[in-house]
Amino acid sequence: MIIDPSYQNQLSTMHGRGQFRNSGSKMLKSVRPCIEQYQPTSLLDYGCGHGALMASIQELYPSMRVEGYDPGNPKHNKMPKRDFDVVVSADVFEHIEPQYLDQTLTLICGKIQKAGWFRIACYPAKKHLPDGRNAHLIVQPPEWWRDRILNIMDLNIVKEDISVFDKSHKWPDIVGHNYDVVVEIK
Repeated sequence: MIIDPSYQNQLSTMHGRGQFRNSGSKMLKSVRPCIEQYQPTSLLDYGCGHGALMASIQELYPSMRVEGYDPGNPKHNKMPKRDFDVVVSADVFEHIEPQYLDQTLTLICGKIQKAGWFRIACYPAKKHLPDGRNAHLIVQPPEWWRDRILNIMDLNIVKEDISVFDKSHKWPDIVGHNYDVVVEIK
């Protein structure tokens, strides 16, 4: 497993409190063009949380095999052994422990048979871990993440979208970018 056990316990605590809940239907709008383009028969949601996006995808594409992995959720903390046509990961890469980033990106790449869709938050999180650290352990600009995808994952980037994320009206330090990227295997 590519996660420190104490960090995994912190994530499990936060998941248990419902602190990582998100709207799967909201994220589906962003993921759907990738699904439509690549027509996968199987999909892995890496960092699936409570499975909201998985459920939304499964409802829209009932014949697709949809699985999820999230080390912080006991219901989904077993990595599937198989590979998948498409791997999606929404707001997850920035939560990976820096010392395990390259190894984790390599693992994710190895699960992709056709393509991947990733959304990476390039700004501090409003949430903090129980130990006081910001929940976004890696806050780097989109260019830094692009370099990691190209050089560590060795994938082709076929589409990128960088959007401004500014919640400074609510939280003064929550400003940055969302980096959405579609990749294909070489």
